[in-house]
Amino acid sequence: MMRHIFFGLNDTPELGRVLWAIGVLAMIGYQGLAIWCIKQPFSAIEFGTGLGSILLAGGFGVAAKDTGVSKAKARAGGEG
Repeated sequence: MMRHIFFGLNDTPELGRVLWAIGVLAMIGYQGLAIWCIKQPFSAIEFGTGLGSILLAGGFGVAAKDTGVSKAKARAGGEG
């Protein structure tokens, strides 16, 4: 399962997917530090909005790239 998160359609690791996962983990870590060290109150609305926007942007980027790769593969397969 973890392999599908970091590897694209051609089974090579993709930097965009790795950075997406790092961004999500960083957001969770920074929120945890803010709550623990600074004693900042937790706002589920703000956290959910921020995390949702990171997931949405990353998902859109990965989907756009995968769509381009699959179209390129189909075009190359049709010519040969």
